[in-house]
Amino acid sequence: MKHPVILILTKEVGLYYTFRDNIRETFGKDIQLRSNHFPPVDLEGVDLILSSGTDNLHQDIVETSKVTAPLFIANRSIDFNKLEMLFELPEGTECLLVSNAEDVAYESVAMLERLGFNYLHFTAYSPDMAELPDLSGIDVAITHGLVDLVPEGMGRVLDLGNRRLDLSTLFEIAKALGQTLHQANRMTMDYVRNFVRIGRELATASQNEHDINSYLEAVLDAAQEGIIFVSPEGNISLFNQEASKILGIDGQAALNKRWTEVLRGFPIEQVMKTKEPMPRQTLQIQGLHLVTTMNPLEMNGVFTGIIVTFQDVTHVQRMEQEIRKKKTESGLTTKYTFADNAGDSQLMMQTRDIAKKLARSEYTVLITGESGTGKEIFAQAIHEHSSRSNGPFVAVNFAGITESLAESELFGYAEGAFTGAMRGGNPGLFELAQSGTIFLDEIGDAPLKIQAAILRVLQEKQVMRVGGNKVVPTNVRVIAATNKHPEHMIKEGTFREDLFYRLNQLPLEIPPLRERTEDIPALIEYFLEQKNIQMHFSPEVMEKLFAYRWPGNVRELEALVTYLSVIVDGTEPTLDDLPGHIKEGNVDEPKIDRIVNLLKNTGDGHVFKEILQCLSLNQNQHVGIGRNTLKSMMTIPISESQLRSRLDMLKRYTCVQIGSKKQGTKITQLGMHVLERL
Repeated sequence: MKHPVILILTKEVGLYYTFRDNIRETFGKDIQLRSNHFPPVDLEGVDLILSSGTDNLHQDIVETSKVTAPLFIANRSIDFNKLEMLFELPEGTECLLVSNAEDVAYESVAMLERLGFNYLHFTAYSPDMAELPDLSGIDVAITHGLVDLVPEGMGRVLDLGNRRLDLSTLFEIAKALGQTLHQANRMTMDYVRNFVRIGRELATASQNEHDINSYLEAVLDAAQEGIIFVSPEGNISLFNQEASKILGIDGQAALNKRWTEVLRGFPIEQVMKTKEPMPRQTLQIQGLHLVTTMNPLEMNGVFTGIIVTFQDVTHVQRMEQEIRKKKTESGLTTKYTFADNAGDSQLMMQTRDIAKKLARSEYTVLITGESGTGKEIFAQAIHEHSSRSNGPFVAVNFAGITESLAESELFGYAEGAFTGAMRGGNPGLFELAQSGTIFLDEIGDAPLKIQAAILRVLQEKQVMRVGGNKVVPTNVRVIAATNKHPEHMIKEGTFREDLFYRLNQLPLEIPPLRERTEDIPALIEYFLEQKNIQMHFSPEVMEKLFAYRWPGNVRELEALVTYLSVIVDGTEPTLDDLPGHIKEGNVDEPKIDRIVNLLKNTGDGHVFKEILQCLSLNQNQHVGIGRNTLKSMMTIPISESQLRSRLDMLKRYTCVQIGSKKQGTKITQLGMHVLERL
């Protein structure tokens, strides 16, 4: 998943860092940032250009032939946290407002005067002015992060810091890039918190209520969220411009009116009675969907009114729906929940209960169990039940995957990492799983080099693309699964012990179907419902199913239901309809163990296992699988001659039946039990 790229154009490096911090506070690490201060400027892949002003738009930066990304001129606002230093200045103080551009200096003067500091005398100053102002009599310099431009002779310098990005600009960026506005309410509440604090300080500085309201109204109008203040008597005393815009109400006309006349649909009366804050809620008011909060305000322990804040989220919801749609189309979603883990046995209920508890945690989970028990279903259900359910779910299966392919799939690759590498590089699965879950299936089959790389990611919480030199922070929960015994693999030297303990923080073992045969009726009912099949199983057939050991577990049972739905005439299968290996019952246990040991001792136990697994998926025992079809089903690279020799060995041990001519190969009952133990 490619992160959007923003090119930031500023004259000053410090202003770039201010913009960078504003964007990261809002969007986290989901946005990549570039700057004209760190040449050479890479124009490739830029999704949006953000400039601090029109004078930054050099021809070589925004030449049409190079960049087609949308261009935004930043709207900026003063950092209200820095305004308190101006309160100390006596009325009539001569102040020099210093900036790096004449128009910006005059704009800053106008903004401070609108905020109520018109009792100070401001003189705009910039080194690029054609005629510099007379500085005699001016002792105080005020600047926004440009202290080095302050002329000599100033007795006092007040640095208000670089002007931040206005919320309107951040919202436009989010809309243009399709980013979720999950920080919008928090940012606006920061505005509210700041204006309340400023109001208190102004109240200390001046007891004139008219002046206090003027200051507060100016700060309120700078916010990009509707803000209304209701007095203890129920009258509206503040109504900012954004509130007027959202509700379509004349704010000036609403002042001093009862809130019941103007704010129909807002549950203000409840907060008036309880004096308790109303947490964030989405309300439908006047045909609008508004995210609303209400907070009672106290000063010196005395209730002074209610602050009502709201934002129209109709357009936000549309954008989030589009983002969710894109995520679904990319396949980074889950299909299963705990409801898909059918079965009411005591063993299964205990397993589900444990899994639900594990879902609440952020620790890594290691799911163990035989092939076909439903480990990925549990992994998806844990993700859906966790706090990351709105994030992506990314799965990777290590069975048969080569070391080089696994490395580029997991960690991505940089541009030019190898011949044929995608221009601009490609993100890996860890990056695609950002803020979500990555499922490492068949982790026991991962090459040792890949195991070491995964361990490093888990420890450092960052990845580096193949062929790259930059690290990418990761915020991913890891769930791993294996059908092998990790302790045995550690002794054999095929699995890292340190990785095992890192993954096994929260172990979850899925029981095989033979240990919970009482779940078979519920599982059959689930499969019939999922496949929209009408079928009834007689007691005689169910008795055979209960007696069978199910080496393929739930997957094998599902395949049986599919098979019967195709070959049965009517809705009730008979014993004759069952495949032969299920009708025949169990076989000699010592013989099975002896064959398993012989196959493992060849060093190709995993190859024999996959051959038998592929054959076990063919429930039509009247027709075998041809070698070419079998070879295409396998994930392990194997030549035709290698496959033929291994099939011959399985035939010698009566694990398979190889027909003459084009009859294909079928797995035997003995082969099914050997598969269970491989």
